[in-house]
Amino acid sequence: MKPTIENVLSENNFNWIIKEYHCRGKKEEFTCPWHYHSEYELMLYRDKNNVFQGRYFAGDSIGEIHHNSMQLYGPGLPHLVTGRSDGDEEHGHHSLIFWFRHQWLESLIQTMPELKNLRRLLKRAAYGLQFSVDTAEYIYQLLSGIEHYEQHHQLMRVLQALCALADDESTTLSLNAYGMHEMDVDDESTRRVELARQFIEKNYAKQLKIEDLCSALHLSESSAYRLFERHFLESFSEHLKRFRIGKACEMLVNSEYSVAIIAELAGFNNLSNFNRQFKAVKDMTPSAFRAQYNSTNGYKK
Repeated sequence: MKPTIENVLSENNFNWIIKEYHCRGKKEEFTCPWHYHSEYELMLYRDKNNVFQGRYFAGDSIGEIHHNSMQLYGPGLPHLVTGRSDGDEEHGHHSLIFWFRHQWLESLIQTMPELKNLRRLLKRAAYGLQFSVDTAEYIYQLLSGIEHYEQHHQLMRVLQALCALADDESTTLSLNAYGMHEMDVDDESTRRVELARQFIEKNYAKQLKIEDLCSALHLSESSAYRLFERHFLESFSEHLKRFRIGKACEMLVNSEYSVAIIAELAGFNNLSNFNRQFKAVKDMTPSAFRAQYNSTNGYKK
């Protein structure tokens, strides 16, 4: 299933937008299209009455939606939401969506170096992020009804919200990065990370060892180990495994290949090893993962 690109607004004269959507008085099932966009999107769900049952799909990740579920999707990360509402005139649910542009936030960081911690948030958003319910509640109190404040107070609330997101010990959603914004190639460390990522992207289907990466990038093994521990927060072997499983997830969703063929194309040397590794990472079998996508209401391959 190929995602479509969505234009948040037809105009190009906005830096950030916050909208709230309320659903009351009707029971319905819905699925938004599998899509992505060039802006960051923070999605916050409010459902105190437990009238909404739904799931989100982000990259190769699947998760349940509940009260104060909050996810951040980076530019280029495909996602969709599917669910059913059992609300009535008295009880309903609603969502708050906060879109913002990479260029705007980068310009703020350039102007105010105190905000440099936000850069890590932007980079991690390429994988999609899930935040704590406490942070979601705080963000809701800051941003709900923001249009009633004067513009300078709106901006202060937006910056407070972004700093709270950066401080949260958020969980990564997807195994692979889909981010569209350019990296700062003038930074030597960042350049090496990008070269490592590109090498794995190009060669993950082969039987790779860290020595292969070292030879291609002209790194010592100790430097390569430090690179992965510092920037990917995991070892080379763990990162390669998770990357391969992420690619397998994409093929399970986007192709009719059998699980055995997908295992081979993703770089696993045998089917039983693939099934074991996949379940350890995704907490379900490859077949169950494919079935969850294909059973999504209103959307089939």
